[in-house]
Amino acid sequence: MPRNIWSGAISFGLVTVPISVASATEDHSIRFHQYHLEDMGRVRARKYCEIEDREVDQGEIGKGYQLTKEQVIPISDEELRDLPLPTAKAIEIVRPGPASSPNSPRPTRRPRHGER
Repeated sequence: MPRNIWSGAISFGLVTVPISVASATEDHSIRFHQYHLEDMGRVRARKYCEIEDREVDQGEIGKGYQLTKEQVIPISDEELRDLPLPTAKAIEIVRPGPASSPNSPRPTRRPRHGER
C-alpha cells in the first residue's frame, strides 16, 4: 500500500476539499547490512563529535543551520514545527486557467463593434 507523502486541502472560496497525495511507486529494493568478514558481526554507524572526538548518544544530537564555517544556529523540533509555513497544509488556487491549456494564460480578445 503506498504511503501518503502529503496531505492538505484545496480551497475554492468557501469550499475546502481535503487532498492526500500518495507516491506513485512502491519501494522494491533489497537492503543489505554491513558485516565484519572475520566473525560476521554486524557493523553499525557510530556518531562521533568532531570537537570532543568521542561517540555521542542520540539524546545529545540536535539540528542546526550552519551560517558560516564557524557559526551554527541551533534549531529545536518545536521551533521547526511552529514555523508559519502557509504552503505546509494548503494550496491556494488564485484563479482557474483556460480548459484548453492549463499552463498558458487566457488569451484576451478585443471587443467587436457594438460590444462592451
